[in-house]
Amino acid sequence: MPPEQIDNHDEISFAEFLTRYELPKSVYGYLVGSIHDACFVCPADAVAASEAIRVLQMIFLRSGGLFAKGGIGRVAETYAAAVEENGGRYVSNARVQKILVENGAVAGVATDRDTFRAPIVVSNVGIQPTVLKLVGEEHFADDYLAYVKDLVPSCGLPGVRYFLDQKVIRQPFGTIFSTDGYWTSEKFDRAAAGEIPEDIAVLYEVPSNYDENAAPDGKQIVLASVWGPADGQATDQQMKPWWEKCDEIMFQVFPDLPEHIEHREPYSVRDVSLLTRDRVLPNQGGECIGLGQVVGQGGQKKPSVTAPLRGLFFVGCDAGGYGVGTQQATESGMKVADVVEKHRAAGSL
Repeated sequence: MPPEQIDNHDEISFAEFLTRYELPKSVYGYLVGSIHDACFVCPADAVAASEAIRVLQMIFLRSGGLFAKGGIGRVAETYAAAVEENGGRYVSNARVQKILVENGAVAGVATDRDTFRAPIVVSNVGIQPTVLKLVGEEHFADDYLAYVKDLVPSCGLPGVRYFLDQKVIRQPFGTIFSTDGYWTSEKFDRAAAGEIPEDIAVLYEVPSNYDENAAPDGKQIVLASVWGPADGQATDQQMKPWWEKCDEIMFQVFPDLPEHIEHREPYSVRDVSLLTRDRVLPNQGGECIGLGQVVGQGGQKKPSVTAPLRGLFFVGCDAGGYGVGTQQATESGMKVADVVEKHRAAGSL
């Protein structure tokens, strides 16, 4: 399907798109439960078909993804190093507390370490936390605030890290799924209310099977995750059923795993929120990707990277890019850089 035809599928879900084809149930379960659900962390009956078609083309026609030696964090570290190589300054461990606004335009950021003044601020913490917390509602029109508050996050991705005393899993990455294990919006809402189904997909990755330096000699760290609520204030008690389901399915598929666990470390959507995204609305903050790539805010209907406040831009998985997770954020970074430069060169700031 050429790009111009893909753009015509913003208004229908991927699930609706697939009903045009007489797919065997097993093929549908594979496309949705194994591929789609792992990529979008939003149900197929919500994700815009245009987003799903683009990503599936990338996977099947362009050989999928990559793993960065030293961990996927090396991507961000490389960009940070490039800032300094090009004469900029990269400051770590300085949490932004406020985006400064003066005379109807941004004027810099205040952090817990210092204040940095600038006529341009590019925020990667998400549109909702940026507008509703860091800038403040008083600087935006009511209709824009309503739009921002109505944006839908992706689901969360809680999980468990298993530290093993020997190598147990030979695959570097995989999705454990069944024909009926894919998510629908209704099925996820029931699970979030306590009715977790018997079969759900589990994503796992073994970094040392890509990079031999990712674990001590002869040992493994296995990262496993399942879908879960995105509430950035979720308690351990709320997360426990999801962690237990992750264990259940991992141990079923890899029966040697339990006896070789030296240490088990569950992680919560609350941990995600503390690291990356402030909770400013109910059921938000701990989302896996950022805004869901869903009908109404996917494809050509993605939020604009340019805020209605002079000098403020959005970057990351909320706006500007296509793809899966880090890939989407990286593409957004490159595209938003071009937008910011054009505005600066045109004297718009």
